[in-house]
Amino acid sequence: MSDQNGKMQTGTGAKLNRRDFLRSASALAGLGLLAACAPAAQPAGGSSADTASAERQEVRYLSWWFEEGNRGDTWNNFVTEFNEAQSEIEVVAENIPFDQYTTKTIVGAQSGQLDGDIVMATPELAPRLIQADLLVPLDDVLVRNGITDLSSAHDALRKDGNLYGLDMVTVAFGILYNKDRYEEANITPATTPDEWVEVSAALTDREAQKYGFFATHLVSEPSDFWFQLEVWCMPYDGIWAEGTTPLLTSDPIIQGLKLFKQMYDVAMPQGADNPTGYRLFQNGDVAQGLYVSAAVGAFTKDAPDLYPLLRSAPIPWASNKSIARIHPMMINKASDAIDESMEFVTYMYNPDNYRRMVEGCQDVIFAQPSAARQEYLDNLEWLEPGYSGVDYVTPFDIVGDFVYNFNEFGQIVITNFADVLNAGKSVEEAMEIAQQQAEDLAERVS
Repeated sequence: MSDQNGKMQTGTGAKLNRRDFLRSASALAGLGLLAACAPAAQPAGGSSADTASAERQEVRYLSWWFEEGNRGDTWNNFVTEFNEAQSEIEVVAENIPFDQYTTKTIVGAQSGQLDGDIVMATPELAPRLIQADLLVPLDDVLVRNGITDLSSAHDALRKDGNLYGLDMVTVAFGILYNKDRYEEANITPATTPDEWVEVSAALTDREAQKYGFFATHLVSEPSDFWFQLEVWCMPYDGIWAEGTTPLLTSDPIIQGLKLFKQMYDVAMPQGADNPTGYRLFQNGDVAQGLYVSAAVGAFTKDAPDLYPLLRSAPIPWASNKSIARIHPMMINKASDAIDESMEFVTYMYNPDNYRRMVEGCQDVIFAQPSAARQEYLDNLEWLEPGYSGVDYVTPFDIVGDFVYNFNEFGQIVITNFADVLNAGKSVEEAMEIAQQQAEDLAERVS
């Protein structure tokens, strides 16, 4: 029980220390006794009135997603829930836009000094931080929560036998479309890349400002452009690099980029930035796009009329491959609040809390498979067939050792490919230049 100061006591009256208290809180949450569901959204980092004056150790949790619809609400709820469950620790959520966050984290890795106590990472930032020895091992989180079925994608987050990151969302690429737009044009999902171009062209009427497809394509949005372009090696079963050898002039890459250029020419709102493309899809003016599974749930809040119309198409290439991206939570080795940070990570990875988090964000890939509820998955009409039964690969599989310099490698690709979209260069000519620049990058960082 709690005394008047909000401190937990044992049956003998002895006070638990901070770590012991949170162990108890995590256990209670796992039994559903702390909360049946996350409370209504409140400002991240808030605390209840009766503990507001208590002295707490602040934990700064940095990410780009605290303002992302259901995902943001869910995470802000959990921060509030955790803070209200005890009086020793105050987790403070700090939101940084994705492009800025990526740049900030790369600079931190290069300087050997990260900001924040808990940080989120992309699948490319994570190995960079691990290699730079900037993180705390998280193996104890699995032990304390009794987790034995962690996904094999975490193998890339291990070094010298220790685990340095725990996935909080795996995002998978699939073709998401507006079923009303398909039905109005009497369209059925494509089964080949050529059919996909034909479908996209048939859905496009530029005079009416209706478009068949959108993908980010501006160099001014580098992280989003490369993030989406990365998947275009898949249609012809290619990879961007093998080890430190770039493969930018290989036939699968050339063919994949030519496919993107075809879609750009016949179906895309050329020159539109990412927010504009997103708004056009929300309004029904764009019929389809390559969306990661983690983005679909946001439409329930951003476009509630559109969400019931969303469906996924089968992957329209023979390999049935697509990219799944793991995003781990990590703890800064230089933090002054390592133990307290570990408590929050442990709390979030409690299987019951983890399940509630995944469902609240409307995600579909569980890093703890035993936490998945089939009833929840069955209620997602857009899940089949585009996001289920797909042969997923990871960025580690397709960019080789450039995963440690992912953004620099991607900058080379998108800068040269932009000359294809805007300056009339051939794909072959642009990738010849990109190949040499990527080889130079490999030599510099080796």
